[in-house]
Amino acid sequence: MDQSSFKARYKTIGYILLVLQLLVCILVGAKKQGFHEDEYYSYFSSNRTAGLFVTDRQWQDTRTIKDEFVVIPGQGFNYSLVSTVQSWDVHPPLYYDILHTACSILPRLFSKWLGIVVNMIAFTLSWFLLLMLMELLRVSDVTKLLVLAIWGFNPMTISFVMFTRMYMWMTAFIICCALLHIRLLQATRAVQNTILLSGHKSMFMFWLKNIFPVMICSYLGFLTHYYYLIFFVFIGMCFTIWLLFRRSGNKVKISKKIYEGLVYVASCVVSLLLAVATYPSAAAHIFAGYRGTEAINEFSTLANFPSRLLFFAGLMNDGVFAGVFLVLAAVLLVCFILLRIRVSSEYMMLVITGCAYFVVVAKTGLLLGATSNRYEMPVYWLYILIIITALELVLYEISLKLETKKFLPLKIKENLETFGKVILYAFCALLILWATTCDLSGKNILFLYEEEGAKVDYAKDNRDTPAVILYNSATPDKVWWITNEILEYPKVYFVSEENDAVIDDEVILSSDKVIVYAADDENQDKMIKMLVDANDNLTEATEVAHEENWTTYELTGAGE
Repeated sequence: MDQSSFKARYKTIGYILLVLQLLVCILVGAKKQGFHEDEYYSYFSSNRTAGLFVTDRQWQDTRTIKDEFVVIPGQGFNYSLVSTVQSWDVHPPLYYDILHTACSILPRLFSKWLGIVVNMIAFTLSWFLLLMLMELLRVSDVTKLLVLAIWGFNPMTISFVMFTRMYMWMTAFIICCALLHIRLLQATRAVQNTILLSGHKSMFMFWLKNIFPVMICSYLGFLTHYYYLIFFVFIGMCFTIWLLFRRSGNKVKISKKIYEGLVYVASCVVSLLLAVATYPSAAAHIFAGYRGTEAINEFSTLANFPSRLLFFAGLMNDGVFAGVFLVLAAVLLVCFILLRIRVSSEYMMLVITGCAYFVVVAKTGLLLGATSNRYEMPVYWLYILIIITALELVLYEISLKLETKKFLPLKIKENLETFGKVILYAFCALLILWATTCDLSGKNILFLYEEEGAKVDYAKDNRDTPAVILYNSATPDKVWWITNEILEYPKVYFVSEENDAVIDDEVILSSDKVIVYAADDENQDKMIKMLVDANDNLTEATEVAHEENWTTYELTGAGE
């Protein structure tokens, strides 16, 4: 097979792989039945109308509640409102602008598919950017497909396509940041190791082609999630160090190298200052917001650092590499040392940046169980790339070493490289098989909440029954954690659990069946009893379902 024919077939296989991965996203998305509380906030932050609020002893039309999660006609593409609402929280606005755009195209629609499709776009963008990055790194065509297959089918990647938050878009910008810095390094190396060319015009064209895209990416990445800044700073430091201490064939003076470094650093700083100028709340979020101050305070103590590092390493080990990452990484590191394998500047920059990002985020990220994967997921692709390419290189180096050994038969020596490829492909095949099994079964996939389907169906079946929301006054915002159930009723009756006055609403008092959603509170049992006692038609309360912070009761009469 000639080279052009192989390239065409390789591209065809790649496109088929991408289509299959997008189909898996759709199949897994069909299983999603509920929402994480942060997902509700994503829709609210993007589409807020009048503001969510709870009353006490009053009915509320659920259409007014739904209006807070959708774009109503006449309010589409209102990006200034998105920025204003987001300035009250702790995140930058770009992701919410993107979600708001999707919701504006389909007004009045509240659907999981809006968030999933927005993330599928980010997934596709990430896929092509990762492919372009591997081409710059001169990864072999087969290995490119293996890395894309492992990452694209991985249960953590699919999980964050399902999660209506900014993490898939952050992944795209982080891959783009890595790609642009590798390209910048190689372009600098290609023009006689200097970014300051002989003429002002040629120097400007180099800056425009290679540094200006870094500025654009960083501007957008910073406005997607502040953790992007961690990756950007470390890869920028690595590039600057390489720029200052690189070996140059034409003996570039240190003063010129320093000037080149200043040009790069100044350009990056300008991009971040422009981002803050565009969204002034960013500075307050980072230095004064509750998440920013929490993250900064985490650096004041080292006592919990080992446990935090092990926690996040364990999440990646189990969720991305089926439990083999820690052992495999240790073995590969030992092999690199023993075999004295040299690492290119490009890979060294990626490895250092990936490790630094992982460590800093492990020290500052919230400990939320498996959902804490969100903070490290944007660099999971990098660890997959490093592990697979490192394994390929180690197997190749071992085959070269063994070829020199006299005790091995000639037939075995001739096939050593083939044996190495078989080991690599077998390992990758097992990871892909494990990942696709997780995808199709739903095992290890986060944010599906399949158990919520029955609760929504129950609400739908009882939509004509009076529904009472007993909320905890200390945490009224948790009412919106059950929005998917609330929206199935035409209206709901809000009651504070701290107000134990007898209910006097005629609809509640005359019904022979009442559905109650009761928040966890020390007064919960007392309020349920009050509701039963206030209505002569009711005699008992039956627990129907329970979820975090909420219990559903069905109040009925005897024999019902």
